Amino acid sequence: MTIRMGIYGDSIGTGWRGISDRSKRWTSITCTNLNLEEHNFSVDGLGFIRRRDTGAFLLHPLQMVIDAQPQIALIALGQNDYECIPDREDELRRVMLQDMTALRDALPESQVLVVEPYWPSTRQEPPKGRRVFDLHGACAEEAGLPFVKGQRGVFGEDYLPYLFPEEGQLHPNDEGHAVLAAVMTEALSPYVQRALERTISLPR
Repeated sequence: MTIRMGIYGDSIGTGWRGISDRSKRWTSITCTNLNLEEHNFSVDGLGFIRRRDTGAFLLHPLQMVIDAQPQIALIALGQNDYECIPDREDELRRVMLQDMTALRDALPESQVLVVEPYWPSTRQEPPKGRRVFDLHGACAEEAGLPFVKGQRGVFGEDYLPYLFPEEGQLHPNDEGHAVLAAVMTEALSPYVQRALERTISLPR
């Protein structure tokens, strides 16, 4: 039985720039590892506020995830909103909670999970990024959703070999996505098992 996983994410979910093939992105590897059907609606540069009102898509990615009716839905974005701190922090918190509760309420039979925002290094995170992380955790708790950790500081102190050589060096390369996939496969495995058990138990 195949479990569908929907992803509401940003460029870390698309694999922007850094990957040699779409199959190398962490979401795709994780889905292969866990025998999931991937429904990836990540958009480069997307945040809860950033690029929210854009003509880049006919439907907002959040609605695309809902329409896919996945048994597991990941909210995996947020760092693109760091520039909203501190001036628009109240708005950011409101929209975060709005999106989390919208997915929760639209997919009541699904596992909706909030993934902590990605940051490559354990020693470089700016204060604004840390604040976005804290907001994620607080909003996930308020929405009653699991907060899945593992992406913050994922490459430790020796992080450069895992990043695409660009200005600012933030996006993972193939090796980086492989590490992310290993971390997320382990983190998501219990939720996949629960989703599978729930799907099997549902009346046909």
